[in-house]
Amino acid sequence: MTASMQPAWVLGRQPYRDSSYLVHLITAQDGRVSAVVKGAHRKQQGGMMASLLQPFNPLLVKLGGLSELKYMASAESAGMALALNGEKWLTGLYLNELLTRLLPKHDPAPTVFSAYGRSLETISRSDEAELTLRRFELILLEVLGYEIQWTVDAAGSKVQADSYYNYYSDRGFIEVAPGSDRAELCGADLMTLNRWFADNAAIDATLRVKLKRIMREAISYRLGGQPLKVRDAFNEWRQLRGIPE
Repeated sequence: MTASMQPAWVLGRQPYRDSSYLVHLITAQDGRVSAVVKGAHRKQQGGMMASLLQPFNPLLVKLGGLSELKYMASAESAGMALALNGEKWLTGLYLNELLTRLLPKHDPAPTVFSAYGRSLETISRSDEAELTLRRFELILLEVLGYEIQWTVDAAGSKVQADSYYNYYSDRGFIEVAPGSDRAELCGADLMTLNRWFADNAAIDATLRVKLKRIMREAISYRLGGQPLKVRDAFNEWRQLRGIPE
């Protein structure tokens, strides 16, 4: 555990005893950690500690303690809070829940930390977050050791452009007979998705739908089939506005 100030983002927080908070963070050097903020209402430069320790505020924090549960020795703003409202706020909470559910504690993950910050910045600037989410999901799975192989099937054979494949969360892509009712993607689709992930190549709306289905299956499998709570909030928000899922 580093003893110096380090960049961090708040994933969530909850009351902890008297006037303290238990804050869940992703940090640049220590990965995902939880820390007690004692006397959370004490004054800080720029406002109360409670207003500082909010999701989507870039922070610099100093953590201490020898146990798994740390304490926050100090915290300060590292920049302007990102303007996430409405669906953008829910999208950010989706990233937070993914990290809370999947990323092990106390395991440094600088690649994930960087990808998280980039994703939030993109979401704050753009009304199109879909591919940003897909890319973050893929990076997270890759760091966790569950990389999706777009160019090699489950048997270890090179994906062929004119062949057809199904995706299985526990095995990868399995070739199926052409014209099969089970055929989901052609090899050319997988090659395009590989180019998108590697080089940001364009993908059309049809392939985006297929990618979303693959990622839902992959994420659900790693979550043990337990649904993400933020999806209920997403569905309620969309229903109130008459937006289809």
